[in-house]
Amino acid sequence: MSLGNIMLTAVIVAAVVYIGIIVTGMIALWPYGVVGLAVLGFFGLIFGAVVFQRVTNKEDRHYIENVKE
Repeated sequence: MSLGNIMLTAVIVAAVVYIGIIVTGMIALWPYGVVGLAVLGFFGLIFGAVVFQRVTNKEDRHYIENVKE
């Protein structure tokens, strides 16, 4: 495993922990945290849609597999 992959994994783990802490704080501030949870959920849905579109795009897959730099 290269250093780049190790660092990417570390950044992803840190982001997941950070988002978990934010969600826990929003739940602790329940009446007011609902707005924050809604915003966080909205950004999560957008992120998921972008990742799904990127993974399932046939044109991008063609360039990744066939075009050499």
